[in-house]
Amino acid sequence: MYLLHEAMYLLHSTSWNPRGKFLVVATDRNHEPAHLLAAHIVSILWQVARIVNVVVLIPNQFAHSQLHAVRNTKATAADRLNLYTWFPFKFGSCGDVQEVFLLDQWVMRHDGRFSENAHLFPAKVQKNFMGCPIKVGTVGMDPFVIMTENYKQNDGSPAYRLTGLTVEILKSACEKMNLTKIFLAPSLKFDIISLGKENADLDEGISDVLTGIVPLLPVSVTAYYDATIPYIHETMKMLVPCPKAIPGTQKLMTTFSLSVWLTMGLVLLLTTSVFWCADNVPYRSVCNVTHTYQPLSTCFHNAWAVLMGVSVPQQPTTSTLRDFFFLYVCFYFDISTVFQAFFVSYLVEPIYEKKLETLEELLDSDVVLGNNSLISYAQNSLSYPELVKFLEHKSLQEDCTELRKCVE
Repeated sequence: MYLLHEAMYLLHSTSWNPRGKFLVVATDRNHEPAHLLAAHIVSILWQVARIVNVVVLIPNQFAHSQLHAVRNTKATAADRLNLYTWFPFKFGSCGDVQEVFLLDQWVMRHDGRFSENAHLFPAKVQKNFMGCPIKVGTVGMDPFVIMTENYKQNDGSPAYRLTGLTVEILKSACEKMNLTKIFLAPSLKFDIISLGKENADLDEGISDVLTGIVPLLPVSVTAYYDATIPYIHETMKMLVPCPKAIPGTQKLMTTFSLSVWLTMGLVLLLTTSVFWCADNVPYRSVCNVTHTYQPLSTCFHNAWAVLMGVSVPQQPTTSTLRDFFFLYVCFYFDISTVFQAFFVSYLVEPIYEKKLETLEELLDSDVVLGNNSLISYAQNSLSYPELVKFLEHKSLQEDCTELRKCVE
């Protein structure tokens, strides 16, 4: 129990390194056989933190367990310290502590020496695992992790068949090392909850290895796990909507500036007034009397017809009105020519809104950010201060756990 307490304490210390070399010295009196005590110690270290490189030093007899060198002419059994270790995949033991081996003995004679001079920390992991099972946890979405089949085994337990970019790499490694793959229930999402669950399963020993979309960020890679070299490099991109086409009415209204449109309207009203006044003055000649421009509505319709580029029902008869009518036609002929040129160009090449090019423009726009919980969790680890600032200050956001749905 004391060893378990110490292991748990060290497990949460900043200097913890489960890949280091451990030497455990047994000093308490105990009537348990030395090899069983050593097996119990290495079993605890394996279950708590998957420690492999461990040597347990146990005095040959606890009754004579002083650890200082004894200068005697003859070495007895009590003058020896036994060093035990274990091999996780030897003799068909698939990672279970079944037996420990006497690695060497320290003889406390003539300042002490090893009896066999054996290597205390030999290689423990072999290249052929003799078909031992390996429990695989997966996290991510296609094409990285794809579940092809979900079925029940003969004993009723669920089983899964998986494929995908990251899964196929692991399959190749398992075939080369003669490991039997056992896929656990996959987490087919890319969010912080799924990644946290799989990391917890790996920490608790439910799974032996985790593959899929596991970003190598300080928030997800800790001293508790060994991360392989990255096999897939991905670039995170922000997908923004394409610029929308400007509606036809809006494009036509932007052909001229507001001042030009107001001037055209003013000219239309003034021309209507001039037409009406010129045809209704009391001193007009009787021989030139025409009823075409007497009603005010008729004067407006004729002025509007010239604006639209169509002919009027009857031309003015007086010379003064004809001169003004000619100037009015010339004015709107120029305006109509410019307008038609722009109108044709709009039909041939539609105009679009200004596209978003910078994070500042995106921050000020009304575009909604699809926020993924994993990206938000990792944003403090990003070496991109502009992006971190954008993620913190963008007010329009919505959940984007389903990445494919958000992209669509």
